[in-house]
Amino acid sequence: MTSSPYPPSTRLRVAVAGLSLTVLVFAVVVGAATWRLRVGLKEQILNREAATLSAVASMQLDLGAAEYGTVAVGEVPGALLVAVLRTARLRDVAAVRIFDARGGLNSSDGILGELPPPKPADWGRVAAGESFARLLPGPPPEEILLPASAAREAGLLEAWVSLHRGGSDAPAGAAQFLLSAAPVRAELAAHDDRLWLQAAIAWAAGSCVIVIGVAWAFRRLAAANRELATRTADLERANRELVLSAKTSALGAVAAHLVHELKSPLAGLEQYVAAQGAAGAEDGGTELRAASELTRRLRTMVNEAVGVMRDEQAGASFELTCEELLEVVASRVRPELARAGVSLEPAGEAAVRVDGRRANLAMLVLKNLVQNAAEAAPRGGRVRMRGGAGVDGSVEFLVEDDGPGLPETVRSRLFEPCVSGKPGGTGIGLALSHRLARQAGGRLELVRSGSSGTCFRLVLEREP
Repeated sequence: MTSSPYPPSTRLRVAVAGLSLTVLVFAVVVGAATWRLRVGLKEQILNREAATLSAVASMQLDLGAAEYGTVAVGEVPGALLVAVLRTARLRDVAAVRIFDARGGLNSSDGILGELPPPKPADWGRVAAGESFARLLPGPPPEEILLPASAAREAGLLEAWVSLHRGGSDAPAGAAQFLLSAAPVRAELAAHDDRLWLQAAIAWAAGSCVIVIGVAWAFRRLAAANRELATRTADLERANRELVLSAKTSALGAVAAHLVHELKSPLAGLEQYVAAQGAAGAEDGGTELRAASELTRRLRTMVNEAVGVMRDEQAGASFELTCEELLEVVASRVRPELARAGVSLEPAGEAAVRVDGRRANLAMLVLKNLVQNAAEAAPRGGRVRMRGGAGVDGSVEFLVEDDGPGLPETVRSRLFEPCVSGKPGGTGIGLALSHRLARQAGGRLELVRSGSSGTCFRLVLEREP
C-alpha cells in the first residue's frame, strides 16, 4: 500500500504542533478580549466616581440656592467652596481645588503648596460639561495631605467635576477632587480577579472543544488518507496487472497456438527417435535416448496444458486434497529431479481440499516452481514442497530450496516477463506462474531469498 512520505512520529509532531499553535492563538484572542473588557470596565468605574461627585456637588448647589436668591452662584464668595466641601465630606476627599467658570483658581482645601494649573485638554472637557476621573501614576505629591500611610501608598484618584445648578446648562465652575485611590484600586483588583478567572475558564473550555474538534478532524483526515492510500495501492496493483496482462496475453495466445500445433509433431518425433534408438542401440544409443526423453518431456508438458484447457472448457467439477495435489506434482517432476541429483520432500494436509479448476492451475505453478528450485539447488540438495490451510480460510503452498538465492536484479523485477537469472533462461516461467496464480484467485509471492535458499509461497484465497 502506498504510504505517506513522512513517518508516523513526524506526522504526530506536526499534529501536536498545529494543535498547540491553535490553542496558543485562542489564548491570545481570549487575553486580548479580556484586556479590552478590563480597560472598558476600569473607565466605567472611574467615570462613575466622577459622576457621583458631580451629582452630589450639584445637589449641594441646589440646596444652597435659596440663600443666594437671584445672584449667580459664581458671584457669591465661597458658595462654590461650601458646596464642594460638603461633597468632600460625603465622599472622603483628601484635597480639592475649585475653579470659576473662566478657569481661574477660586479656592483650595487640603493642599499645602501650589499645584500646576489644569491642562487645556482637561479644562476643555470639564468646561463642556463632562465629568471624568483618572488614576494618577506614582506616589502623591507632598503638597497633598493624606491621613494614612496606606492611603499614600495606594496613590491618588483625580476627578474633574463640572459644577451646575439644577436646570442650568452653563457651568458655574469646576472642581478638581483628589481622592485616595485605595477603594477604587481594591474594586478594580476584585474585578480583575473575576475577569481573569472567567477568561481562564473560557480558555480552558474553548481549548477542550478545540482539542476534541481538531483531534476528531485529524482522525477523519487520517482515515481518509488511509482510504486514499488503499485505493491508490489498488489502482497501482490493477495497473501493474493490466500491464502484465498486456505483456502476457500475446504470450498466452502464442502458447495456446503452439500447444495445438506441437502436439501431433511431438508424438511423431518421439516415435521416430525411439525407433532410431532401438535400431542404433550399439552406435549413439545414449544420445538418442536423451533425445527421446526430451521429446517425451515436451509431449508431457503439452498434454498437461491440453488437459487443463480441456477441464476448463468442459467445466469439470472435482476436488483434490493438498496431499493429493502435491503427490501429482511430485510424480511429474521426480524423474527430472532424480537426474539432477536433487531430492523432493512433499508434505500436504489431507484435510484441506482444493476444487479441480484451481488445483489444475496450482499444479502448473507448483511444477514450475519445483523445476526452478531443482535447477537452483546443488547436486545432492533437496527441495521441500508443503501445502495446507492458511489464514482466513485460504490455502497456502510453499516451495523451498537450499540454493544460493536469486540475484538482486531478478528480485527487483521478479514477475516481469523476460527477466531471468539462469543462463539461457527466457524469464517467462515466473511471469506466467504469477498470472496463473491470479487466474486461480490467489497470489504468488517471494517469502525469502538468500544464501540459505529461496522460498516461494502460492496462496489461494478463500472463494466467496
